[in-house]
Amino acid sequence: MLKIFKKNSLVKRLDKIKRGDKLEREKIIEEYIPFIIKTVSSVTNRYIESENSEEYSVGLEGFNEAIDKYDPKSGNFISFAKIVISSRTKDYLRKIKKDSKVISINQFPKEEQENIHNNLRTEDFVKDVILKEEIKTFENKLNDFDITFNDLLDEAPKHKDTRINAINIARYIFENNSIKMELMAKKRIPNSKIIKELNVTQKILKRSRKFIIATVLILESDSDLLKSYITFDKGGVNI
Repeated sequence: MLKIFKKNSLVKRLDKIKRGDKLEREKIIEEYIPFIIKTVSSVTNRYIESENSEEYSVGLEGFNEAIDKYDPKSGNFISFAKIVISSRTKDYLRKIKKDSKVISINQFPKEEQENIHNNLRTEDFVKDVILKEEIKTFENKLNDFDITFNDLLDEAPKHKDTRINAINIARYIFENNSIKMELMAKKRIPNSKIIKELNVTQKILKRSRKFIIATVLILESDSDLLKSYITFDKGGVNI
């Protein structure tokens, strides 16, 4: 897939929660249960369950605390939440010295231990939970332009220089509101304006049309993960 600037849709969701959106809080908690379990398990060195587990309850409280106290200036929310959950779990373990309903990972066969750790990786969790939803939204937007994922795979520029040029065209469209609005309204690139303003050829626009439109749609979206597939640095493009 394509990867572009970072605008943090997660930050926007957290802001909604701080403004009193209880339903959004419930949604995020539900999505991040694997992350909470993974973080608590890494502290206890035991596999915990989300039901009938005091450790999980402590982790959940820590996650809620992280939501309430998170400041975007502090950096990445996942990292911040991990610190808060870990800290609260350690505090709990210091105070409570008794058996719990957790199963030691070390009690499992070696192969199963490895599978458990792999399934609880934060990176995998983020991609599984967030990317699925964002890809579906992106697919629906592509459909409005009569573009499919197969089209992008088949017609995306194969050469790096061509891709860079197409991405720069997409960025120009995104940053020029009148051109972007025309694209969104007419569902086609305003070729004459782009050719005149960027001094590119009709051939380039035709060959990269679907890729350019897809890139504009990602730039226009709130999709952090999709945007991260393409990054820009001082006017250049890193792919």
